[in-house]
Amino acid sequence: ESSLIQAFGHCGPIRIEWPGKDTSPSPPKGYVYIVFEEEKNVPLLLSQCTHDYANGGSWYYQISSRRMRSKEVQIIPWVLGDSNFVRCPHQRLDPQKTVFVGALHGMLNAEGLSHIFNDLFGGVVYAGIDTDKHKYPIGSGRVTFNSTKSYMKAVAAAFVEIKCQKFSKKVQVDPYLEDSLCSCCLLKQGPYFCRDLLCFKYFCRHCWELSHSLDNIRHHKPLMRNNRSGGGPATRPTISLTPPTSKLGDREL
Repeated sequence: ESSLIQAFGHCGPIRIEWPGKDTSPSPPKGYVYIVFEEEKNVPLLLSQCTHDYANGGSWYYQISSRRMRSKEVQIIPWVLGDSNFVRCPHQRLDPQKTVFVGALHGMLNAEGLSHIFNDLFGGVVYAGIDTDKHKYPIGSGRVTFNSTKSYMKAVAAAFVEIKCQKFSKKVQVDPYLEDSLCSCCLLKQGPYFCRDLLCFKYFCRHCWELSHSLDNIRHHKPLMRNNRSGGGPATRPTISLTPPTSKLGDREL
């Protein structure tokens, strides 16, 4: 940590955040968060980086320590305000017209996600990028539409391939899942959601097994909310839908 402070501290006061340090027995290696106190420090750092225009505009910075004489590391700046983008400020965000988007590239911000989905399906009112406790992207997001038609078009697509100069990525699109009663019995909680358009509703375990005993839909796979304390079939995670907020003057690397 002292080596990082020495390498980057000349650009301004910084705080080092180690991902998973307090929560994971085996924290991810190979990257770290450097948080500057002031926004102006980030352009100062970038001005001292090598800007690789041929590789999508990536930033690289030379650091050295006692262990190594010189190493080039990649710098990926993230503006906190890029986590949310509102196309229609007065439109209510409806979870039933919201999709979960997974496997996002770390360089894609909420505005870019909004434009892509609006071009493909129309009617986007809001896009958000999910972040960790350090406010850094975790590779998923959500998009809210103003119509069921646009929402269903996105769900039916299931996957979207995003190609641009900086990256090429295939992202998954799933319904945004809520806590809901079983759509069949309306008595028990319905933790299982069938995204196949023949069903497209919530099930309790009993109703799932009963309904999907038929040969023509036996192959359907359930989706569940990402709940660590819960069990059941494999899940695609969903994040709580929250109104967009803004935080000015901070950036994170």
